[in-house]
Amino acid sequence: MLKTLFGAPKPGLSDQEYIDLVKLQTNFLAISFIIFAVILFVASFPIYYFFGHIIGSFASGLYSGLFSGALAAKLMSIIYLSNPNWVHSQKIKNTDERVQYIRQRADALTLKILLVIFYLIFFIGCGYFPTYGWYLSAPLLLLLSLTYGLRWLLNKLL
Repeated sequence: MLKTLFGAPKPGLSDQEYIDLVKLQTNFLAISFIIFAVILFVASFPIYYFFGHIIGSFASGLYSGLFSGALAAKLMSIIYLSNPNWVHSQKIKNTDERVQYIRQRADALTLKILLVIFYLIFFIGCGYFPTYGWYLSAPLLLLLSLTYGLRWLLNKLL
């Protein structure tokens, strides 16, 4: 089941099997986002009470973003899966061995580049902000936000 949810599609899938796989993965993503949003919504009440408006507004922004992300993921899957040409091209793109090899090379290079960026920002953060420890989490957020853009760029270049 975990291979189905998190694994890449296997070669030899029909278009209908690929549609079912993408629907399953999208539904899992949307449901997990909604569960996290509900947990944050419930947790935001004591956060507001004990810690005040600043941290509570962060939690409310986070759960509203998770909920809207779940809604957007579901809507995009409905829109894209209704187009058979797009489904067929995505199936070929995701199951072709040459494309997967290029993607693996791009992922490896992306990891190396982002680790260098992470360490540089970590040391700069330690030097400039020694009293605020939460600034040191900024490199991790930067690492997560840059991963997809750098992967797209390296997929185009390689």
